[in-house]
Amino acid sequence: MTKSHLLELKDITLNYHTLKDETKALENITMYVDTKEFISIVGPSGCGKTTLLSIIAGILKPSGGTVTLNGKPISETKNQIGYMFQRDHLFDWRTVLQNIKLGLEITHNKDPKNNEYLHELINKYGLSEFIGKYPHHLSGGMRQRVALIRTLVLRPEILLLDEPFGALDYQTRKTVIQDVSSIITREQKTSILVTHDLSEAASLSDRIIVLSKRPSVVKAVFKTNLRSIPNIEERKRTDEYKQVVDDIWKELEN
Repeated sequence: MTKSHLLELKDITLNYHTLKDETKALENITMYVDTKEFISIVGPSGCGKTTLLSIIAGILKPSGGTVTLNGKPISETKNQIGYMFQRDHLFDWRTVLQNIKLGLEITHNKDPKNNEYLHELINKYGLSEFIGKYPHHLSGGMRQRVALIRTLVLRPEILLLDEPFGALDYQTRKTVIQDVSSIITREQKTSILVTHDLSEAASLSDRIIVLSKRPSVVKAVFKTNLRSIPNIEERKRTDEYKQVVDDIWKELEN
């Protein structure tokens, strides 16, 4: 019996068309994601990593191939995918609480059950004393935490993370990566991260998918067991982490 995966991409192809020619961006991308997995996608700049996330989210329609979530075409799933961008996209004129409620307002899901879950997340992740403040009062790391909670309150099946740490300075980035990783693990969320940072990919993931230069194909897939170690800095001190980073570098250089 064939194993059923939470998310499946089969033979995904994407061609960009202009008046003069056609450019193939993705070619026969096949991959899967299982429940509670954390997957990272890495590859050369311009290879289509973010494009692939847009296809998974249903924002962009592929030229060929299929994307299914729980066995259904992605076009038939609603509010089951959460998208976290590099920028937090908080509205400066809304308080922290109002920003977190935004997704529920847009999807018309402001019922008592969801409101209770919202406040549960706020209290659990240390935002209760900030709910009346505005984004400009918050640090970069705290803003990303608000953005993540705003996404989680919608109870998505999968979180898509498009370089969410890229806009942060080095020290803040270390703290936020640990923070986000801990929250995702505690909430048992399936996640897909796009990143240029091999250290992030190796330390955060169960599997790392390496894409080739354009037109992108899946060049290699690496597995790790590092998520069993709660502290990310401790993960980075292991031989397994060093080996995975080295293997990915070699694959990207070929």
